[in-house]
Amino acid sequence: MKHLFALPFLLTSAIAPIASASPNEIALQQGDVLFFGIEEEGSRFDARFVILDANCTNTGEEGMFLWSESLISNEGKAIPFRQKKDEDSNSYTGSYAKQWCADFFENRFTPLEKSFVMPSFLSDEAFSIPASFGFGGKTPMVDFAAEENILDGDHVFLLSAKEASDASYGLDSASSRLSSYNGVSASYWLRSPHDRSNFPNDVGIVFYNGWLMDFVQDNDNVFGVSPIYMRPALNIKRLSGNQLTEVRDHEYCLKEESELFLNAPEKQQFRENNPLPLTIALLVIALVLIIGLPILIVVLVKHHKKKKAKQA
Repeated sequence: MKHLFALPFLLTSAIAPIASASPNEIALQQGDVLFFGIEEEGSRFDARFVILDANCTNTGEEGMFLWSESLISNEGKAIPFRQKKDEDSNSYTGSYAKQWCADFFENRFTPLEKSFVMPSFLSDEAFSIPASFGFGGKTPMVDFAAEENILDGDHVFLLSAKEASDASYGLDSASSRLSSYNGVSASYWLRSPHDRSNFPNDVGIVFYNGWLMDFVQDNDNVFGVSPIYMRPALNIKRLSGNQLTEVRDHEYCLKEESELFLNAPEKQQFRENNPLPLTIALLVIALVLIIGLPILIVVLVKHHKKKKAKQA
């Protein structure tokens, strides 16, 4: 029984690795990661959202602007912007991409998380950006069209071409826009329609190498080189320190969701780095052995004696 007296010391030692700053000292900042959402193996959604703006939404309201760190599929399949080419429109409104975002919000967040997500209302202005490559020493412009009420109460949405190249979000280079699917760099859609005066069926895209260009709306692969996936964004209410649990440096989750986070199989690395749950499990096993093993031995000895007595 002397092992039981070591429990307070063992528990204190186990807790030490995850000790962090006081909750009220937590102040999220651009580039931090917030675990937000229900992970899904089939689509490779890992619930990791990078903070593009810790103080303001993309609509200019007080809040936070988040963007998925990794790309997301439809159960392993690439995704077109529209299911079929629409000769009359390449707008985000009415597209499969917009519907995908709405379904994603409904299915991939807990009720608590949904209560933090803000509906977004925004009209996009026309925007132009130099093409990532040129011909004959000339670099053409890639022109994106304006779209009124492109976000009309949307809870989850795709970035615009302007947002995906905005230096204030740290996205002013090809390397800063890179993202991967299952560890492999891949392409993803933007919500911006291309100017229909040329390439009328094109919409915004970030290619697997980080180039921001345009591509045909009903394709799900860039010339057979790179599948195209989704990289959703959303605005949420600002979170205070006492609403957060620090997972690792600059990585956080909602305090109320921390139990779900710790139980998620994808967070094995966190449990290895912060072994409190594993330590407690080992202590329980040890207690069972310490208390239960002598009882089991006594039962087996008695059973053996009875068996010998019967044989005699």
